[in-house]
Amino acid sequence: MRSARLGTLLVAAFCLGSSAVSAQDAPPMQSSFSALIAKDYEIKTVTVVPLEVAKRATESVRTDTVIVTLQNKQSVAVCYLAFANWAFMNKTSLDTPTLCEVREGAAAEPQATSNPPPPGTTP
Repeated sequence: MRSARLGTLLVAAFCLGSSAVSAQDAPPMQSSFSALIAKDYEIKTVTVVPLEVAKRATESVRTDTVIVTLQNKQSVAVCYLAFANWAFMNKTSLDTPTLCEVREGAAAEPQATSNPPPPGTTP
């Protein structure tokens, strides 16, 4: 059961990383984890993905992977890094400018009311 949940989390994280959030389908921006924290992004989730599950996404993985999701208002970021780099807060890794994918979300548009006032009433 645990393996199925981790697999589902991994698939969901990769879908988040590959789907466009903005209406323009702009290419993803990349940033370092350190730069995102400096820009007031908040960590929303940290997920440890075991090696055998991470290898389903790419064979080049050699260790457990950590997926960190962050948010700042309408923007989201997903960072992928080796477990040891996260566990020991490896500065070189966290400062890598291509560590995280960032998507800028569109601001929510106010919804117009579609219900006119009842007949015989003043709006």
